[in-house]
Amino acid sequence: SPFGFVGRAGRAARALTTAASALALAVGALTLAPTPALSDDAVPSQDYFSYYPLDTVRAKGYTGKGVTIAAIGGPVNTSDPALKGAKITDKSRCTVEATPDGKRHGTDMAIILVSPKTGVAPDATLYTYQSSTASTTSNGTCSSDGRRLNTFASLINQAVEDGAQIISVSQSVSEESPELKWAIANAISKGVIIVASAGNGASDDNVTHLSRFSGVVGVSAINADGTFASYSSWGDGVVTAAFGGPFNTFDPATNQPQTVNGTSVSAPLVSGMLALARQRWPEATTNQ
Repeated sequence: SPFGFVGRAGRAARALTTAASALALAVGALTLAPTPALSDDAVPSQDYFSYYPLDTVRAKGYTGKGVTIAAIGGPVNTSDPALKGAKITDKSRCTVEATPDGKRHGTDMAIILVSPKTGVAPDATLYTYQSSTASTTSNGTCSSDGRRLNTFASLINQAVEDGAQIISVSQSVSEESPELKWAIANAISKGVIIVASAGNGASDDNVTHLSRFSGVVGVSAINADGTFASYSSWGDGVVTAAFGGPFNTFDPATNQPQTVNGTSVSAPLVSGMLALARQRWPEATTNQ
C-alpha cells in the first residue's frame, strides 16, 4: 500500500480475531436454537438471533454498552418499532432524497446493529451518515457549488472525528480518490475499524466495494448451514464471512413482510460482533 498501513491492519485483524474467538468461547459454540419470542408482533423475529446465540450473549452482559458505531448508507427511520429505545443519532453532513428502498435498507442496517429486540449490540450508540447510493433519488442538500458534501472520504473522516469506533458500510462504493485512501488510513491510525460488505454479484469483486482498500474488513455471506452463499462476492480484501439471510423485513412499496438475503446483512452482523468484542476487550482494538 502507498500509505503503508497493511502491517497495521494485519495486527488489528489478528487482535480482532483473538477477541472475537474468545468472545465466542465465552458465550458457547454457535448452535441453532429456537428464536426468542418477541413481545411486539410488529417486529419480525430474525434467524441470525439464534444462529449466533445472542440471547446468551446478552445474558452474559455483552450488549455493546459504551461502544459507538457509525453506519454509512441510507437514512434511518427511527420510529420503526424494532428501533424503539435504540440510541441513534443522525450525524449526516446533509440530507439526501432517498427512494423507499434506500430508506428501508438504512433502517434494516440499524436494526441489525442496535435494535433492542433483534440487534447484535443493543446498548451501543449508533451514529448514522447519509450517503448517495443507487437507491438515492437525488443528492438533496448534499451538493453545494458543484461539490458533494457526503463523499465517503468526508463521511469516514466525520465519523472518526465524532468518536465512532467501528464504521459499518453495506453498499457499493465507486468513489476512487486520494482523499478516500487517506480517510481510511486516518481511521486505521486511530484504531477505528471499517467493515464493508463484499457485494452480491457472485464474483471476485475488488472494484466496486470498499474492501478493495487495504485495512478495510471485507465481509462475504454464508448460508444458515454454514456454506458459502451463492450470491456472495469475494475478493482479496474479504477477511471474514457472516450469516447473510434470510433476513425478515418489509417491502418498501407495500409494507408487506418479505425475506431478503445479502452481504448487506453480513456486514452489520460483523460490526455488531466487533462492538461486543470492543466492550469486552477495549484494549484489543485500540492503537493497533
